[in-house]
Amino acid sequence: MQEIQGILDNLKNPDWWARKKALDSLVTFPGETYLETLEQWLRNDEDALIRNSAKETYRALGKKALKALVPLLKDKDADVRIFSANVLGDIKEREALQSLVEALDDPEDNVRAASAEALGKIGDAGAIHALAEALDDETWVAMAALEAISLIGGEDALAVLYECLKNEEYRGMACAAIEKAGDRGSIEHLAPLLDMEDANEQALQAIVSLAEREKIELSPSLFSGHIGQLTDWMSSPQDEVRRAAFIALSWSEDIRGLPYLLKACQDELLLEYALNGLLSLGNKAAPEIIKAMEVPLKNKGMLAKVLSMMGEKEALMLFAEDEDDEVRTEVALAVGSLRTPQAALMLQTLSSDPAEEVRAAALLSLRNSERYMQDP
Repeated sequence: MQEIQGILDNLKNPDWWARKKALDSLVTFPGETYLETLEQWLRNDEDALIRNSAKETYRALGKKALKALVPLLKDKDADVRIFSANVLGDIKEREALQSLVEALDDPEDNVRAASAEALGKIGDAGAIHALAEALDDETWVAMAALEAISLIGGEDALAVLYECLKNEEYRGMACAAIEKAGDRGSIEHLAPLLDMEDANEQALQAIVSLAEREKIELSPSLFSGHIGQLTDWMSSPQDEVRRAAFIALSWSEDIRGLPYLLKACQDELLLEYALNGLLSLGNKAAPEIIKAMEVPLKNKGMLAKVLSMMGEKEALMLFAEDEDDEVRTEVALAVGSLRTPQAALMLQTLSSDPAEEVRAAALLSLRNSERYMQDP
């Protein structure tokens, strides 16, 4: 007993590593020799360190702590009930499920919220019905229940979340929950919300996130009626809203998104979306791409590649003397197929370019051109 007391004393050490060492030692002893002390510590509202040490120990005990923690869900002290729910959620043992479900009827809303959070961490679908009923509770309890349902996931959870989309009060939160728990089928439930001012931002973010996660190619028609709103969101103070709006614009195949696609070509995180968006616009985007390339520009070589892929090879000849090596390389690769005296002369010049990659591209085009001329 003296040895255990010494370990318990070390659990009060402010140094985390010292507490960790003591904790690893303590859990090797039978729980009945120190659980009563842990409960006393949990009730200590004057020393946060002791209280946290008790919670750390309960967590380390895992399933062995259930016998001590579950009864504390009915303790007369609401704080103790909250701590018990928190730790039971961290332990994630299904044996605590029914007790936590019962705690959703606790007289204290903070206890009910903590119990909902714990059920979400445990992740058992058996709690979904009770959590769905908790959606009629106080706002913060309902928020905890929505989050828990999204963490549990599955068809039953999604069915509840889709119903929540009909509730104006919870519509935005439901979008965020579906973003976490949803699948490709969820997008059709979210799409109508793009027309609802109270949740269209959240719906857009969820749709884009799900499409990326599920690797779905969304139809441009999904966004065709919302281009004005998407361009407005490009000025949003929220990074995640601007990102979702930009990605939707890149998928929309709408020429009104062109200025944003060109600007995003300088952002490495958005470059792939921007280039794909430009290609989806086709040749109607070429004049603005050419205009953008007339000044120094980051990733300018990628724009030159886009022009080449669009078949705008004669336009690329305008940039044969560009200061960007990558641009001149793309010019050299593109003009070899033009079979004109001007193109041939340009390739001869580029074959003496100071940059090795440009010279290599020009020589490759010249060889391909010669083979073409020799073919019957």
